[in-house]
Amino acid sequence: MDELADFVLNFCREAGAIVEPPAYGVYEVLLPDELAARLGVPAYQRFAFDDTSLVLLPDLQSGGEVGADEVTHLSYGHPFVERLIEAARQRPACARLYVNDVRLDKRGLADLARQTLSFPNARLVEVPVPKGIERPDQTESPALGHYVRFNFKAALITDEKREQLLSVLMDAQGGYAVKELAEIERLVTLETTPGFEHLPVMPPAWLPGEEPLSRRALEGLLERAKRAALDELAEPLESLQRRAARFLELDRARLEQYYDDMERDLKRRLERAADDRRQALEDKLVAVQAERKAKLADAEAKYRLRVELELINLLVIAQPRLVLPMNIQNRTATVTRTVVWNPLLHRIEPLICDVCGRASFRLFLCTGGHLAHEECLLPRCVDCKRVYCRLCTEQMEACVVCGRPVCVRSLNRCPTCGRGTCREHVGLCHAAEGEPARLEMEAAEEPAAPPPEPRPETFDAAQDKPVEEPVLSAVEGPEPEKVEAPPKPSVEKKPEKKKPPIPPAGRRAARTKRTPPTRRATAAGQKIEVYTNAADPVVTAFVIASRGRELARRTWELVEDGIAVWCRCEKGPFCPADQTMLGPETADEIEAQLQAEIEALRREYRVPGKRVNFYYFLHDAPRPERRLLLRGLWKDDVALSRARNTFMKTYTR
Repeated sequence: MDELADFVLNFCREAGAIVEPPAYGVYEVLLPDELAARLGVPAYQRFAFDDTSLVLLPDLQSGGEVGADEVTHLSYGHPFVERLIEAARQRPACARLYVNDVRLDKRGLADLARQTLSFPNARLVEVPVPKGIERPDQTESPALGHYVRFNFKAALITDEKREQLLSVLMDAQGGYAVKELAEIERLVTLETTPGFEHLPVMPPAWLPGEEPLSRRALEGLLERAKRAALDELAEPLESLQRRAARFLELDRARLEQYYDDMERDLKRRLERAADDRRQALEDKLVAVQAERKAKLADAEAKYRLRVELELINLLVIAQPRLVLPMNIQNRTATVTRTVVWNPLLHRIEPLICDVCGRASFRLFLCTGGHLAHEECLLPRCVDCKRVYCRLCTEQMEACVVCGRPVCVRSLNRCPTCGRGTCREHVGLCHAAEGEPARLEMEAAEEPAAPPPEPRPETFDAAQDKPVEEPVLSAVEGPEPEKVEAPPKPSVEKKPEKKKPPIPPAGRRAARTKRTPPTRRATAAGQKIEVYTNAADPVVTAFVIASRGRELARRTWELVEDGIAVWCRCEKGPFCPADQTMLGPETADEIEAQLQAEIEALRREYRVPGKRVNFYYFLHDAPRPERRLLLRGLWKDDVALSRARNTFMKTYTR
């Protein structure tokens, strides 16, 4: 009864009741009048629990004796306990705690930010201050930030139901999930009283114009926390998906065999049946066929994986930080962002991508003034080389002749027809009888893609409606850049000067088993790091030189028409491996095929065999592996066979 006694007495104390220490196993409790009226009991109570034997007890007030019937004997299921439980459920279980034991003294944040944050196409500089004007906001200053911890009850449902508790810590100012929940709780004691209430509150960078703990901000954080919770559940979901698919296949085989036997028996009886019984047997056959469809549909519904997330409560943690506004600039754009120093974790906080909202220490500055991941950028303009992100789609168009991306600033608009072309194809926009001249491309018919595989359905348990599936983060390769411009088309048809057909998407087809490139790399690498993940069929290998310098990045991605290979290295557009296609092997041989590609990359950069490290991304964190580990579509025989057939039709003659 210790848990029951703790619950009852602690609830009474928090409600403002006076609880006297026990005497002879009896607790004297004086309830507040409001609570006593709500519970329907007198304010003065005497409580005892199941493990206390009551016979005749001294009267704790008058010194006489009191019988056992004058003491409320509490146990599980007692009406008073049930009313307490209902009252406790009606009270919000949310709380706010404070981090007070931190040191707000850190100089040189600008230099530290330059070492921590990476901008490949921009630089990080201090905000200039005019002479004679003192601006205190241009130096390190303390401000109050917030974490919000969402506690969920997650239910993973197929033919069985698995429940677990899941906590997600969100940065209220950054809008991203923080993985150091256990470390924060270990490093500091959370207090109930604020120690820095005089500090200004940091505004949310992901939601301008809102308070960090406003209703709109908390609702937005809740949606992001649900996506982060699903990322945390990626591994158990994958295991359950495989198990459900295996049992569904067994049930389908059993049902198919059962109804095949029934139909075979009915058809045999129909052949020998008299005319008066034929109609009844035909009706039975139709009923059996309808029942087969219904049972198969029931089996699919039974093993369909669903995820229900129910928010239990949340915890707000206030923590002071140091902030410093700095400029991120290149030749086309300049933006101001706030660099944040976390004195508890002793680190510079990452910045957020303006496109996808994910945090990162490595971002690009687009010409439109947005910070974005490399995979969130649009293809670069072929003329001026400006880079835009997905938020600036209106700034990018395509040449009507070659189809390559051209920004609106570099687009050459024809005064006659109004069409736009790149600089190389000016004047060809209406050269073919008023229509744009077309490059001689091989029109390869691509088969229609089959319907996508069913994915787990996610439901909000509180609102009983589907939750939008998140896009799981992964280490993806960059978009292939078409460096070589296509040749100008000939307006007059001259068969003897026609160029050979170019494969679709401008890729160079490669054989299924490609030999290592004959051209040697210009530099030697010290190690190779290979990254894979469960979300996307992408393998990325980084060739690292001394001091952590990146020499080359090669990516293999399973696409509809094979395995696309992209490479960014010192050879530039002359790299023989860049923008090539491979025919995928079977699920049993795909790891050996990609291992051979990695081995070719190792020999190309003369990396020792023992310096090739493999990592598998789990919960957005790389986990070391002993070998190349492939999952997801890499092990799907149907997807591999479909890509292999499309590769054969498209690239082989």
